[in-house]
Amino acid sequence: MYEMYYNELCSYIYSLSRNKQQAEDVVQNVMLKIWKNKKKLNINTSIKNYLYKACYYELIDSYNKNKKELNYIEQIQKNTLDVFVEEDNDFIKKKINRVQAEIEKLPPKCKEIFVLNKIQGFKYKEVAEQLDISVKTVEAQMSKAMSRIKEALEPID
Repeated sequence: MYEMYYNELCSYIYSLSRNKQQAEDVVQNVMLKIWKNKKKLNINTSIKNYLYKACYYELIDSYNKNKKELNYIEQIQKNTLDVFVEEDNDFIKKKINRVQAEIEKLPPKCKEIFVLNKIQGFKYKEVAEQLDISVKTVEAQMSKAMSRIKEALEPID
């Protein structure tokens, strides 16, 4: 069953998620769950239909789980930032505002790459795969973004 449907299911999930690694993870999770619960399973449709539905629902569960984790991480980051802002002086507030303003001024593609890497934590290779661009492009855009942000943090004379 694994050999027969794996590639087809990965293609299906990839068409929905546009993320190769996530597609492979979803299909592998479904196959593993089926294997673990093989004695309890009662499949009333064709195995192919069952697998497609199972993979679809696994993708939805994965999406919801990631969404909750991202919301939690964003909340922690916000709370941490709030603590720094409350405890420190205007100097830090100004630096943070400069960085945020500089991020907002980045060209759209550059900003998207920066956010995926630095805020969402994706590696350069993952960003490249997700945006269907080369790793060299990601590196160049990150260099551009970091250079601009560094300039924004330099003291104003």
